[in-house]
Amino acid sequence: MSKTIEISAEFIGKRIDSAISEIVKDISRTTLQKLIKNGKVLIDGIILNNPSHKINRECVINITSHEATPEYEIIPENIDIDILYEDEYIIIINKPAGLVCHPAPGHRTGTLVNAIVYHFNNNLSDINGLLRPGIVHRLDKDTSGVMLIAKTNEAHMAFANLFANEKGKSIKRKYICYVFGSLKEKQGKIETFINRHPKNRQLYSVFENSGKLAITLYNIEKTKYITSTKCISKVTCELLTGRTHQIRVHMKFMGIPIIGDQNYGKGRIESCFPGIIREFPRQALHSNQLFFIHPFLKREMLFIIEEPEDMMNLNMLF
Repeated sequence: MSKTIEISAEFIGKRIDSAISEIVKDISRTTLQKLIKNGKVLIDGIILNNPSHKINRECVINITSHEATPEYEIIPENIDIDILYEDEYIIIINKPAGLVCHPAPGHRTGTLVNAIVYHFNNNLSDINGLLRPGIVHRLDKDTSGVMLIAKTNEAHMAFANLFANEKGKSIKRKYICYVFGSLKEKQGKIETFINRHPKNRQLYSVFENSGKLAITLYNIEKTKYITSTKCISKVTCELLTGRTHQIRVHMKFMGIPIIGDQNYGKGRIESCFPGIIREFPRQALHSNQLFFIHPFLKREMLFIIEEPEDMMNLNMLF
């Protein structure tokens, strides 16, 4: 994708990302900020890296391709999808654990994108580029549950804005997880900054005053003591922001890491815990509820997905 736009005098004094988003409707402001920071936006031929730059004159802005042509094509694959709902704007699915959302190095085939391209052909949004058609938000490979896919660019933008400004009003996302330990306060709000881990850039961590604000509401529903001091808990979480690995990072930060989480979980698991806990093959995290006010149909919509069998087996321990 490459776009050239003229900035008139009416935009003088405005931030460049704000001005462009008013003119170009098929790119989210978050995406624009990334493009600017990555040197993909030029003003009168000069690269700009600051999204908060104030426009001080009439100018011509060029936005270069926000995704290079991939080294490989998306191969449509007849992978079964559990479709919960579909209309002309969106698709709601129940993603199983183990399914990667989109192609990436090491996962070029067998992903959710390969499946939806097969089932929906070209009837998907393309805002996120050639490798991520329809993908508005993601669930980690080993996280299961309800997920939304956009068919049109207009729907993609509308829901991307809802996810970016969650706050529990027009959209809500709730999760179930099983964790090691418990907390004195059975209900509460976790509010921190999350940023990439300084040593492992594939992971994230909590920081005192750098990164993106992350807010999770939690409720410890029940706790099971395995010994007098060792226990596990079932926790429900609601996202008020949608940061990468947010619940996993927040549970670790609170000292109650998710069972089965290979990156943010416990290291050695004591033998006192049953084998089903010690051998749980993935993070015990499931997206069980998605509520939103449909921006086009103007209806309240709620999707509730029961826990998959592996997590139900954990639930039977209580």
